[in-house]
Amino acid sequence: MAVDVPANAELSSRGLNRPVLAVLCLVAGIAPLAARTIADPLLQLGYGVAVAATLLGITVTARRSSAWRSSAGSELWTLPFAFFVLAVVQVLNNSIPQLVQSAVLHEAPVDGDPLGASVGGTVTIQLLEALLAIVPIFVLTRAAGLDLGSIYARVGRFGRWHVLALVVFVGLFVVIGVRAPSYIPIHGTLTLDRYIALAPALLVMVLSNGFEEEFLFRGLFLKPLGRSFGVVWANVLQALVFAYAHLGVTYVPSAILFILVAVFPLGLVAGHVMRKSDGVVAPALLHAALDIPIYLAFLTFVS
Repeated sequence: MAVDVPANAELSSRGLNRPVLAVLCLVAGIAPLAARTIADPLLQLGYGVAVAATLLGITVTARRSSAWRSSAGSELWTLPFAFFVLAVVQVLNNSIPQLVQSAVLHEAPVDGDPLGASVGGTVTIQLLEALLAIVPIFVLTRAAGLDLGSIYARVGRFGRWHVLALVVFVGLFVVIGVRAPSYIPIHGTLTLDRYIALAPALLVMVLSNGFEEEFLFRGLFLKPLGRSFGVVWANVLQALVFAYAHLGVTYVPSAILFILVAVFPLGLVAGHVMRKSDGVVAPALLHAALDIPIYLAFLTFVS
């Protein structure tokens, strides 16, 4: 059963001013994601490893410090630990997919599809990125002695949120097949036959990305942030990090507008749904639904 954890009143008394901690959390979330702005692969890798090592050091120090344990037994060290896991995932996803593209698939992304030059290559890279996120999250969570329920790795309480998510997913999948939205740059003419042919690859991609990003941003952060800031601000903070992760996207005319009207609101809604449903399935389905036009556009450039 989900439990709303109130903001930890002991933070201030132990020298951890809450607004300052919030800023530090945003910095800790942005720092691993900022590696993508470094053009040189070796510098990018070195920066990513340095950020991960720094966050690991903070995690180890916090876990050994009584200042990071509340009287109620809340493990506040899980907050820097969540940022450490995010950093590890970024190091892996900023390096391994590119290696697979060049050494295994022998193809580079094309204009309109940042993942590959073929349907098979695009699906392969998307699945690889999802595995490079979800597997380390699971392994590191268990290695730290935490239960997988701490990252919402469960179906949750089946109810209205699951039904709503499924209805939205199926509804959008059908509607977009009938009429693709004009704000996504579809390549060529999207006929019903073409949409049906692309449907298997599309389903694999949106579902894998939905679960990947829900674990990476909501699963990792909702409970650790909730212990320090309470439910509402925890949701806002993770949504801000999630929004920053989408800066620089090229598949819409205006990245800033896309973040303001789609990404940030999705982060807030998905966080609420994850907490209310007490599992990852419902928010992942909602997330996947909104990814349908984006990944459909990618596939039209390589088919």
